[in-house]
Amino acid sequence: MDVEGHLADGGDLLNCFAPLLNSMRLFGLYFTRESRHVHDASRFTAVTTDSAVPKRWNGGRVYAVVIMVVAWLNAARMLSVFDKTDKFGLMLFLKLAMVSGWLLSTVLQTACFVASQTGTLDQVFHEARLPKSDHMRYRRLAIIHTALCWILLVAEMLMFLVPLLQTEKYYDMSMAPLGVHVAVSEEPIVLIKLFSGLLYFFVYAAWIFPQSVNYVD
Repeated sequence: MDVEGHLADGGDLLNCFAPLLNSMRLFGLYFTRESRHVHDASRFTAVTTDSAVPKRWNGGRVYAVVIMVVAWLNAARMLSVFDKTDKFGLMLFLKLAMVSGWLLSTVLQTACFVASQTGTLDQVFHEARLPKSDHMRYRRLAIIHTALCWILLVAEMLMFLVPLLQTEKYYDMSMAPLGVHVAVSEEPIVLIKLFSGLLYFFVYAAWIFPQSVNYVD
């Protein structure tokens, strides 16, 4: 197949994945860096380099840093779910599973930040050379994956929030150290639970969206 039968550049492929990548932007899982153009007099062309000189930070990069820092702080917070009275049994395993899940989410969040910061993810798309006939197919695939990811995300949140708002004992662990080491009055408890639910919204997103992009790639 000749060159004309392929995508002109990776920008076209990035546009195909726009629904997924834009959803990832919402959760700080993806951002783009501004490229720096340097004039190479020996080649009489303007080339793009990855200079060590710091580039100006854009809003997406700042937002991703904030989300990543919050994710690590909350991963540390979840370690407070353990208590000296814990004994070997079901409750201890549930706590271990919860902490492990949060740590996994934080690692995935960090991996996405590194991939965006280094430009590795964008490089994969830019170096891809796919037939133009696949353009619409990948666009449809990205839309389908995005819809499925959001459906799964909403379903996971409902499964978490409904029991949480019903004040079931099992879900008190998600608010650690509140309710575990620190007693909380009934007045602010709803706000605390909603904030805890917001944090888990980002946790589930870090599980779901990167895996979907990796699968489509």
